[in-house]
Amino acid sequence: MKKNSIGILGGGQLCQMLAEYLISNGNEVYFIDPSPNPPAKHTKAIHIQDDYDDLSALEKLIDNCNVITYEFENIPLKSLEFLEKKINIYPSKKILSVAQNRLNEKNNFIKCGIKTPKFFSFNKRDDLKNKLKKENIETPIIIKTNTLGYDGKGQFHIEKKEEISSILELLDDGTDYIVEQKIKFKKEFSVIIGRNYNGEIFHFDPFENIHKNGILDISISPARIDQNTINDATELAKKFVTKNNLIGIIAIEMFLDNNNSILFNEIAPRPHNSGHLTIESHSLSQFGMLGKILNNERIEKPVIKKSSIMKNILGEFFINKDHKKILEKISITPNHFVKMYNKDEPKIGRKMGHVTIFTENIERSIVKINKLID
Repeated sequence: MKKNSIGILGGGQLCQMLAEYLISNGNEVYFIDPSPNPPAKHTKAIHIQDDYDDLSALEKLIDNCNVITYEFENIPLKSLEFLEKKINIYPSKKILSVAQNRLNEKNNFIKCGIKTPKFFSFNKRDDLKNKLKKENIETPIIIKTNTLGYDGKGQFHIEKKEEISSILELLDDGTDYIVEQKIKFKKEFSVIIGRNYNGEIFHFDPFENIHKNGILDISISPARIDQNTINDATELAKKFVTKNNLIGIIAIEMFLDNNNSILFNEIAPRPHNSGHLTIESHSLSQFGMLGKILNNERIEKPVIKKSSIMKNILGEFFINKDHKKILEKISITPNHFVKMYNKDEPKIGRKMGHVTIFTENIERSIVKINKLID
């Protein structure tokens, strides 16, 4: 018999932190992940070790859960089609299909009346120089795989036209790409926003983001942007989730360009790396917001309790540093909160954990934590 149970597709760190919240809230949690020891296995959630398109595994979620969500974008849409016939999934298959395809994503922004960097679809057979001229796009540009890319993967940066030929040699013949104009921006930030079954909208104030090698390095709360930008970004996010009939939460990555225009970059219909600091720094975390939406519970607007930063801890920290000694030092430092994801093997660029720091001096705290971690 189903009893207040939630299913999750994926067993990574987002599932881990969501499961921790849900279980503390009285939910039973089931998750599918094909790997033997994913991060979420280090919770009290029940692990179904099967592929995401295994029908018997999906039936287990249907039989045991009241509602289903997912923790990453690369879930087969056919699996969601199978599930949606028998159980509610939030966010919906439609929203996941937008997030999985960069061209769909950009066209959806435009359909909603929201600005995004100039772009066009591309494959290796096309004449890139002519297409750039036709679309009135100057270098620098970014060529991205149209699907499956994340954390800088599947991206090729071209700073000047002379680099085009050498970069094209790196592209696959059978892969669809999207070409985006690389814009000059003042700030990069994200808005995490939720919408419940009744259409009520809840959001966090924007988080400022700093990337390194295409991977999120630092998030800052509150973002160092003016109130007009905060208001405009929030209204655009509300417009997007309303037009797309979101139920659940979504992170929207945005740019503030040199003309003070807000441009949407991409979406992630799930908890987001930039929102991890909400666990300690806000009255309600991003995982709590999603959990309350799935459980149809009352939500109060999240309030910032402390100004904070979050620093990602990548695999190279474990490879290159005396990680045990440093993590021990950080963990006993007041107002520092270390969260490790219990991953088996450190790899370059792999997210192994993060640290959240309460601080009134953002720049000084960034310098200090970078010195320890980088």
